[in-house]
Amino acid sequence: MNKFLDKLKAYVELMKPFNHSKSTLYYGFCSIVGSILASPYSLPLNASLGAAAAITTSAFAIYTLNDICDVEIDRINAPHRPLPSGRVGVLEAEALTAILLFISLTVACSVSLAVLTFTLLFSFLGIAYSVPPVRLKDSLLANACWGFGIASSVLCGASVAAITIRPAIAAFTLAFLTACCGFIKDLKDLEGDRAKAIHTLPAVLGEKDSIKFMTAASAVGSLLLVSNYFLCGFNPLYLAVIIVAVALLAYSALYLQVKPHAKDIYKKAYKMQAASGFLINIAFIIGALT
Repeated sequence: MNKFLDKLKAYVELMKPFNHSKSTLYYGFCSIVGSILASPYSLPLNASLGAAAAITTSAFAIYTLNDICDVEIDRINAPHRPLPSGRVGVLEAEALTAILLFISLTVACSVSLAVLTFTLLFSFLGIAYSVPPVRLKDSLLANACWGFGIASSVLCGASVAAITIRPAIAAFTLAFLTACCGFIKDLKDLEGDRAKAIHTLPAVLGEKDSIKFMTAASAVGSLLLVSNYFLCGFNPLYLAVIIVAVALLAYSALYLQVKPHAKDIYKKAYKMQAASGFLINIAFIIGALT
């Protein structure tokens, strides 16, 4: 029994539903946000939950696949992970990935063609992010790929009703913030990425210029969030929550300016950004209820 529970725990670790940086459950949450934005008062509940389940299960598969592709790197950087530690074999992880993808696409197909299309797009982006020879994770397009993945999650949820201006603007805003600000996670790996000739944005621009770029992008993203209040006709509560989210985003950028060059600083700033991202989604939900 203990062996079974240990194995189950290792599988859950691969799927990262409770990951400290970006939980796989977040993508399903974005799908639900898209559904609420599209149809807040006549939400097709079963279809919305189906779309969220399809996206979340696909995210489980993608994160497992990413660990398979990173197994050799993780032997050095994260030997405690299920694959390098030997708690899960590579063949087991490959089988788990295939099963999860099959479940994801089956659920998506049972909802609608639109949900299946966006789930396929989300899955394709995840595969392109992790798997050689494309492996966008090691390129300048890494965070753009991640941003498009979040946008496709929002639009997947919205597609159960109708993709109107509100979910479309929310998808664009979240994609922009992810693509332009999310590379803070690459700053802590800057030396290793340069040594391995991995061309992330911080590796190309350098630490100082990357922080400047992210600060400027945060300012533009903040303006986008405020302008959404007028573009989408959201209620004043949206603006109140967005002000808090923008303050967190600004503080994370300021924190990096004052105390750069330390992995712990990058982790703290990233957690601030993650909290800001969660609040932005809450603001979209509140704003939809006008």
